[in-house]
Amino acid sequence: MKLTQLNAFKAVVECQTVTAASERLSLSQPAVSRLISGLEQHIGFQLFQRKGNRLELSCEGEAFYLEVAKVFDAVSGLSQSANSIRSRHFGSLNIAAMPLLSNTFLPRTLATFLKQSAKMKIGFKTYRSEEVVHRIQSQTTDIGFAFVDQHLAGVKAQKVECECVCLVPTTSPLAHRTVIDLYDIADQVLIRHERDTTQRRIDTLLRRYDLTTIEQIEVSLASSAAVLVSEGVGIAITDPFTAHMEVEHGKVVMRPLVFSLPFEFDILYPALKPIHRHAEQFIEHFMLLADQMGILLKIGPMRDLSETIKA
Repeated sequence: MKLTQLNAFKAVVECQTVTAASERLSLSQPAVSRLISGLEQHIGFQLFQRKGNRLELSCEGEAFYLEVAKVFDAVSGLSQSANSIRSRHFGSLNIAAMPLLSNTFLPRTLATFLKQSAKMKIGFKTYRSEEVVHRIQSQTTDIGFAFVDQHLAGVKAQKVECECVCLVPTTSPLAHRTVIDLYDIADQVLIRHERDTTQRRIDTLLRRYDLTTIEQIEVSLASSAAVLVSEGVGIAITDPFTAHMEVEHGKVVMRPLVFSLPFEFDILYPALKPIHRHAEQFIEHFMLLADQMGILLKIGPMRDLSETIKA
């Protein structure tokens, strides 16, 4: 069965005569008739019945036409898919991210990304940083977001750095300040982050100046700390991504810190294959959204994590 035979059959049905079909196809009438005859021989039943000077579809021909129409609809869909692929709005992208970003900022990044790539198929999974790294090392995930502090085979990375901020309930006297100093934090209920690099830096600064905070609650996730601040439990020093998203709810304010407290993570890529073009586009959306929110990002050069990481 040939596509030319199916095309001739479809044309005769839709044009109702062999003459009109031959004009549509730019073929002679005998050529169209031969194509129809060859198709009938192949499928083993008559497609048309001749009544006077007219051809009418047989019952079998009617059923077969419905299937043929599906074939040409599919071919038409291939053309549209080709246009989508050419314009890079088609394909797939697999993303793995630590909870800090996947719970808040990345879903919004993904939403803006999909507005320009509506037919893209996305795998967007949340894991602890160790598992994100494993997924990238397996070369099955296109892009990852994680905390990395070791050298790793099969992984390329870009370091991202920004400044931590302070989240304060709108009802707190600290909400009236334009910036937050270390001395403002002293004697406040500071919601702590367990096993967190930022928390260790805060503790070091407090000890240096012989200051203390009220240690009442410790959390695993930055999003949990942000919600607790909105409930008036205390204040939190956190990443700017989580902070900006929480401020939108109207119960907290975000204030910059007088002192520098960097927040760092890595964007990861599989090292054994070229960086996925859709991954590059997604990162562009990530940076653009951060810029729109006023989050100043410092993006480091691409580096191979199989090499020694300098402290």
